[in-house]
Amino acid sequence: MGKLRTLSIILTFCLVAGLMFATGSEAKEVTIKFATANPENSYHGVFGLAFKKYAEQMSNGRIKVELFLSGQMGSEQDNVNQVSSGIIQMSTQAVNNVTPFASIVGFCTLPYMWNSFDEAWAVLDSPLKKELNKTMVKQGNFRALAWLTGGFRVLTNSKKPVRTLEDLKGLRIRVPKNEIMIQAYKAWGINPVPMAWTEVFNALQQRVVDGQDNPYAAIPQEKFYEVQKYITNIHYILWIGPALVNEKWYQGLPADLRKIVDEAALKAQNDERKWAVGNEGKACLEAIEHGMEVTVPANNEKEWIEKAKSIWPNFYDKIGGKDFVDQVIAFLDKYRKGKR
Repeated sequence: MGKLRTLSIILTFCLVAGLMFATGSEAKEVTIKFATANPENSYHGVFGLAFKKYAEQMSNGRIKVELFLSGQMGSEQDNVNQVSSGIIQMSTQAVNNVTPFASIVGFCTLPYMWNSFDEAWAVLDSPLKKELNKTMVKQGNFRALAWLTGGFRVLTNSKKPVRTLEDLKGLRIRVPKNEIMIQAYKAWGINPVPMAWTEVFNALQQRVVDGQDNPYAAIPQEKFYEVQKYITNIHYILWIGPALVNEKWYQGLPADLRKIVDEAALKAQNDERKWAVGNEGKACLEAIEHGMEVTVPANNEKEWIEKAKSIWPNFYDKIGGKDFVDQVIAFLDKYRKGKR
């Protein structure tokens, strides 16, 4: 009887211990609220849907991702604030909407920083992203799990073809509430109209503004061809968008789930990048099919480039200092030489 009682106690102990272990980190279930002001057929939507698929599959259902698309949780800046404060766990948005909360990401929107998609990928996938995250955590209480990329922001308007900066004068152009982009347009000779993304279509439709700039993908996505006629094929800013996660929540995840979140975000990032590259040409053709006219800037954008890049020194102190910008430029110089 003594041996049986001892065995019973051991078995009971093992069962209790197993239950305790099962209710610990290995069995913990988490829900991720992911919000974006954009629809399914956008950079954000493609990433969000892919992240949900990967996170839920890789975790065997222990992670549940709730998607709030098309502005269900407010504007992009609302979403950044919600991630920062922990109201939601994740969001994606154009980097220009993140800059007011974490100034270091502003280097991405310095005019004519990038010549191609792969240059941005090289920088954002390099060790420099660790320094970016370290600073973003301090400034905004969030980090980037992934970096989405889209096309270059082209200029559209409803009034006339624009080839030169002289042609630009007299137009009211919407820009995000981002000082770098505002100053770029001022360097080009006009005063743009800062406006939240969710207000843009109505403002174009009601002729509050004449134009806006965004990648080609935004034209069919938002049906801009209904309210815009002309496209100027400038390349002043490459669309970049971080996938943000609340830092406190992220650090509180069990290690195994945090690893899954990291891996799911990178898989979704790769899906989004492939989609973005393939979608730009299609979106341009769709815009043309709907009657929009594409104009190429005069002189390979020489005047546009010179005027816009002249504002860089005004922003070094506002985007983490010139040192970090110099690190990016040095990295790009080396990368470009390696491609020759």
